[in-house]
Amino acid sequence: MNSLADVIRFFQEQDDFIIVGHEHPDPDSLGSILGLYFGLTKLGKKCRAVSADPIPSNLSWPGLDKFEHIPTGFDAGESCVVVLDAEPHRTGSIASGVMQAQRLVNIDHHQRERGAGDVVYVNPQEAATSVIVYRLLLGLSIDLDLEIATVLYGGIVGDTGGFRHANTTSEVFAIASELLRFGVQPAPIAREIFSSQPLEFLKLLGQALTNLQISADGKLVWMVLSYDQFLEFGVDPRDTDHLVNYARLLDTAEIAMVFREIRPGEIRLGLRANSLDVGSLARHLGGGGHKLASGASLKGDLQELAATVVKTAEHFLLTGELI
Repeated sequence: MNSLADVIRFFQEQDDFIIVGHEHPDPDSLGSILGLYFGLTKLGKKCRAVSADPIPSNLSWPGLDKFEHIPTGFDAGESCVVVLDAEPHRTGSIASGVMQAQRLVNIDHHQRERGAGDVVYVNPQEAATSVIVYRLLLGLSIDLDLEIATVLYGGIVGDTGGFRHANTTSEVFAIASELLRFGVQPAPIAREIFSSQPLEFLKLLGQALTNLQISADGKLVWMVLSYDQFLEFGVDPRDTDHLVNYARLLDTAEIAMVFREIRPGEIRLGLRANSLDVGSLARHLGGGGHKLASGASLKGDLQELAATVVKTAEHFLLTGELI
């Protein structure tokens, strides 16, 4: 694993970058990409921000118009590719092009092995990749401004759940406070991330909550949503990662799960926990993430997969062992 100083030195030495994040970008992915984009541009570097998937329409942050949506045919050419907030193979439909980059940098805060990259910096102690980018910009002696502060603050808010998750520390609050000094408006950022959903989503949520299922005296709670249900309500299943947060509202829940069929036979599993390490459960299922927030991509019959994973989760919840 490289050090933060190694990454800073690499950015100082190179001049041509393409910055990407994970598929279906969330606030931390977007905030870290844009923060680095703005910062390197200030140094006179050539930069592009690329995403395999569309940018969420509920956000109005500065720089979102800089993103190039390239769902297929991504070719980095001679540019250095910087992957933020994910392993390179999790960049979606552009992953093969990303992995073929002549120079590859990977910066992340998820618990994982080193993974691919010529320069790799992973620090799971950080609350968000946006925090790592904040430190990088300071290390590069880049003067922060309102644009940079806004996107980094948004990324931190997103990955701390509005400063409610266990990764919220005094240092996180100190960094957020520093970013607010540049004129960031916290209220609209929080509203866009947590309280801005179309009517169609709320109707889908109503049905999902009606069909909520529990076991282990309510310690395990889950929802199963089929592709047909998303079609019925006119909701893009790729934009509903946050559904799992509604499942975890149950007062007895220790583990919350949501199974979303984003295409026929292609299921996204979202996992949340109060104290148990669902990251290990996700990795057992071929996914990954944090101790308390993780996920996996699965293929097969929705109901059969859900039943199998529920049994595995029940056993894990009761014994701490994975089968």
